[in-house]
Amino acid sequence: MTRAPLQTDVAGDLDAFVRHVAVLRERFLCNHNADLSVLRTIIRDSWRRCRMLAVDASLNLARFAVPNDLQLHWLREQNASLLDAARPVIVQLKATLGSAGYVVAVSDAEGTLLDVTGDSACQRRLARKGLLPGSNWSEASAGTNAIGVALATKQVVQLVGAEHYCAGWQDVTCTAAPVFHPDDGRLIGVIDITGDYRLASPLLTGIVAAAAADVQRRYRLEQVRKPVRSRFVHGWSPSRSHAVAVDHRCDRIERLALAVRMVSTVSDPTQTPLVIAGQMGWLLDAAGVALVEDAPAAALAPYFWAKPGSDGERALAALRAVACDPTILAWGRRPEPFVDFAPLHSGAIQAIGGALAGFPLHTGGGVVLVLRLPAMPWSHSDQHAGATLAAHGAAMLRHARLYANLQAYAAQTEVLNQLAWLLSTLLDPMCHIEAIVRHILRLTRLDGGLIALKDADRLAVHSTAAPAIDEAQIATLVETVTAIDRPLWLCRQHAASPELHLLPWTDYCDVVALPLNLTAPGAGALIVGSRAHRPISGDDLNVLMMMARQLGLTLSNARLRRAASETEALRQADRLKSAFLASVSHDLRSPLTAIRASVDDLLERHCAVSASDHCALLWNIARETARLSHFVDQLLDLSRIEAGALPLDCEWVEIDALIHDVAASFRQRFAGCALEMLISSALPLAYLDPTLIAQVVWNLLENACKYGPAEGPVTVEVCATPTHLIISVSDRGPGIPLAERQRIFDRFYRLERDRRSQRGGSGLGLAICHGIVTAHQGRIWVDERPGGGSIFRVALPLHTAEPGALDGEGGHV
Repeated sequence: MTRAPLQTDVAGDLDAFVRHVAVLRERFLCNHNADLSVLRTIIRDSWRRCRMLAVDASLNLARFAVPNDLQLHWLREQNASLLDAARPVIVQLKATLGSAGYVVAVSDAEGTLLDVTGDSACQRRLARKGLLPGSNWSEASAGTNAIGVALATKQVVQLVGAEHYCAGWQDVTCTAAPVFHPDDGRLIGVIDITGDYRLASPLLTGIVAAAAADVQRRYRLEQVRKPVRSRFVHGWSPSRSHAVAVDHRCDRIERLALAVRMVSTVSDPTQTPLVIAGQMGWLLDAAGVALVEDAPAAALAPYFWAKPGSDGERALAALRAVACDPTILAWGRRPEPFVDFAPLHSGAIQAIGGALAGFPLHTGGGVVLVLRLPAMPWSHSDQHAGATLAAHGAAMLRHARLYANLQAYAAQTEVLNQLAWLLSTLLDPMCHIEAIVRHILRLTRLDGGLIALKDADRLAVHSTAAPAIDEAQIATLVETVTAIDRPLWLCRQHAASPELHLLPWTDYCDVVALPLNLTAPGAGALIVGSRAHRPISGDDLNVLMMMARQLGLTLSNARLRRAASETEALRQADRLKSAFLASVSHDLRSPLTAIRASVDDLLERHCAVSASDHCALLWNIARETARLSHFVDQLLDLSRIEAGALPLDCEWVEIDALIHDVAASFRQRFAGCALEMLISSALPLAYLDPTLIAQVVWNLLENACKYGPAEGPVTVEVCATPTHLIISVSDRGPGIPLAERQRIFDRFYRLERDRRSQRGGSGLGLAICHGIVTAHQGRIWVDERPGGGSIFRVALPLHTAEPGALDGEGGHV
């Protein structure tokens, strides 16, 4: 994908940096003693100056120091030399920055903007923030910003996002450099480049610094060009011929230095040839320039530049006709420039009456063709300047390509690292395959994709929002790439491709299928595509292949982990089943044994049983039958909870009355258990199922009484927060180990020490409590009680509707 000049893709690290600085800024605004040690010193000092100046941190619009156009005109007149010196530099900056989304501004020594120009869309957006001629951007007026900091520190500075003090400038990047008077060194202005904060680039600092230095040199020339006052010699006025000659030489040297500097600031290989051509045309006063790199004839792609106007159009047409002439390309391999070469002045060149010169690009091969209209002789100075710039341009082309290769390698590494980071954060990648596909498409900037996994005779296709696909065709494509074990690139523009029938999407032009190296017997493929034609290089295929291998390894490991987890789950289920059968057999056998013993006693003794013994035996049968019935009811409740069919019969309840009723019944059943009630006064009404919540409280009390000491009371505490009703039951027993506090709410689970001690219990009570509380959208958990023991807490949400509004809205889990 082609990027705009000087644009840097920093979406990951820069966003994190801006968020971090934004947090520091909020802390600084709220607390004078906030720790700002992680910030740059220049930013930290500027924030403190803004606080001393009482700058409004919520400012969204810059203030205007010049209220009307007349005063702005007068201010520009006062700074005419600065504006004249800056104007050609701004033109060069606009040519370099292109349409990347920047504006260039020039301010005077007080921070008032004199001129603003650049990308039109960005200029309109920044105008809404007050970035207009006449607005003042000193620290006292606009807080921490690049112009204000440059004025205050007399240094080149770049500010990104939240480094700005005022809220209105949080989404921009500003880079500014001060301009000094060439004679006395006083500050005369600032040149600034501003754009979206995501376009931050370290190259901008060097570009702005070079531009400020160039403005300073041109400022001196503007001073030299001013009329020289008479020295009071009567009848004599100075001739300008000597000054013009000196100015011409100085201008040529200055032009060459500026052209070299501008070429040096560009590191994008797609923009460097254009900048070289433009600078060559400006340096040699040409109508058109063509830069042709040394490449096979079929791959030649010249870069053209033409000055505005009819001369530029005619020069461009002529250069297009001769740019790929083999004779010219052959002469481009010569060590010195070539001018007045007969073949150059034939055909299209001769027809327009131009003068053509060629300057070889020695380092990388190629030639720069420069055409003048009308024809003018090529002086030695012209040839020397052109050859110097061509040699420097060739070196910068080579460096730009090396830099681009380095950036491409870094980008590929970053893509792979981001994918590896995502895969490492997923506990089970098999459950998030669609998210993985979306992440891969975002990294590769493709339009659609899918992951197809084939296991035995079953095909699973995980895709993003893509068009309908033929699963049989996908299966064939998976089998093909798995068999050849290499990427397969399908393109509709290559109609002769034998695999074109495998294209899975009818409206996609390019599709790449990559095999996933899964563990046997499974097979799979990563399939990505683009609707528009997108040439895919060998580097692109390598990156996609590495991503596919990484993904295949992750999915294979996930499959192995899932298989191991399923095996462990089966073992755990088998252990729970064994424990359940043992518990159920014990809990069923005990009451059945007691019932049978009582019945056998009645049958054997028959008429010999006294009335008191007969009554005691019947009470025993009734008690054990109730115990057996309670256990069966628990099993039924648990089955309904797990099936999602537990009925809720909710109504408005006074929770304190409900708790007291449960406690009274519990005291009658367990007279030896002491209860301590701590119920808050003025509790709100609660909308819940009173029968089920009473069962929860009863189970918790029964557990606390069962596992706590006989002499220790069980404490019941009820209170309310603005959003929840909290019921707590605490005991003074041995407590629950931290590692088992979550598992005690699982069905049939019992503490390890209870299983060893053969203490009775089914492991159903807390599981039923958890199901009932969850059905009420509540939460149940256990904490350690200070001084020993456990505290079981139940949090039930409080409804804000009036009593009666929710009546009749019972439901099921």
